[in-house]
Amino acid sequence: MALWHAIRQHLSTVLTIVGFVAVWQLLVIAFHLPHWLLPSPYRVWLSFLENKHLLGKHVVATGTGAISGLTIGSVLAMILATIMVHSRILERVIMPLLLIDQSIPKLALAPIFVIWFGTGMTSRIVIAIVISFFPMIVNTERGLSTIDFHVKALLHTLAAGRWQILTKVRLPNAVPYIFAGLKVAIPLSIIGAVVAEFVQADSGLGFLILIAVSQVDTPLIFVAVVVLATLSLAMFSLVSVVETLMLRRRFAYLIPAQERS
Repeated sequence: MALWHAIRQHLSTVLTIVGFVAVWQLLVIAFHLPHWLLPSPYRVWLSFLENKHLLGKHVVATGTGAISGLTIGSVLAMILATIMVHSRILERVIMPLLLIDQSIPKLALAPIFVIWFGTGMTSRIVIAIVISFFPMIVNTERGLSTIDFHVKALLHTLAAGRWQILTKVRLPNAVPYIFAGLKVAIPLSIIGAVVAEFVQADSGLGFLILIAVSQVDTPLIFVAVVVLATLSLAMFSLVSVVETLMLRRRFAYLIPAQERS
């Protein structure tokens, strides 16, 4: 049953993509749209084949910035969330600052970060950290704070210490919340890297889009956008697989031995 459900889920995704591409192609044909306005999927594919030798270094540049920023931002967010859970005063101080930071458009901060950190990889990583930090800290803090009342009473009765509560209860309880935050932060980290490339860069998919815009090469713009979407989907799928494996292992003891066999 589980295998059939997985097949149906993936099949529906594939059919949706195929249907979208078919409608796209029909629109281009029906309205005789020029390729500079809306290229057909076939012309986008041809552009991909023509420029595939260029895509590798740009994908690596954007992916490195996004993944590095996501990783560093997630670790910092989890550390700060853990501190906030144990200090409500600190939480009341930090959360308003985070909300203020979240309300500032990151595109407005990008030029400042480029001035501070240069036009290389560092500015991409910093912007990816800043833009992916908020969903991670909010979800992690929520997961660490959400403990069942009866569990709290039991821990109090057993005189459990803070470290025991953190490692045995809070962190395991926060795992689904952390993965939920990661799923939100993944596309945001890619956006952060691309924003930095829009401001100033000499490589990356954002840089490639700027070059294509200057040359009115709309098919190449679509190629870069599709590659960005594919990169985001690949990272999201990887996190989903890791989440499934971790949660399956976590709750395996709840499944009777007869069912596991």
